[in-house]
This record gives sequence, structure tokens and C-alpha cells, in this order.
Amino acid sequence: QNPVLGVKNIAAFFGISLTEEELQGVVERSSFDSMKKSSEETHGAFGSALFRKGGVSDWKNLFSEEQNKEMDKAFEEYLRGTKLGTKLKYEVYCKA
Repeated sequence: QNPVLGVKNIAAFFGISLTEEELQGVVERSSFDSMKKSSEETHGAFGSALFRKGGVSDWKNLFSEEQNKEMDKAFEEYLRGTKLGTKLKYEVYCKA
């Protein structure tokens, strides 16, 4: 949610000091728009499929109702109540 702070925290974790210019460069190059632009170069022919807008209820453009029910069942079985499930905010972003 705060890219500058995220990059600073990662750099601090690895003991790397960044100038303000380097920090801004990393933030810019790791933005969604920047990664999407270079997706085919960095991820090959399927790169453009990896970087898409997403959004609440966007699954309806990709999955059938039945497929979505299977995903919900798998989430309930494997992720509900876990730290990862909480971080994903599944109830907010993924539930129909």
C-alpha cells in the first residue's frame, strides 16, 4: 500500500542503503504499470496474462460459477483462518 516504505523496509532487511534516486528508481520500476509494460520481455509470451487489472468480482471474466465454487472450497479448506488467508483479504476481494 506504500511502495516507498515497502522498498525501504526490504532494503533495511537486507542491509542495503539506497540513495533517494535509487529508491525512486526501484519504486518506479516495480510499479504495476512498469512491470506490465515490460511483461513480455521479462516473463516471455505469457507475460501479458500475468499482469492484468484484476479487481473485485473480476473473476467473472475468467471463471465460470462452477470454477469459482471450486476455488472457494479450496480456499476454505487450505487458507481460511491462516495468516495468509487474512493477508489476502479473501472475504473482501475474492468472495462474490
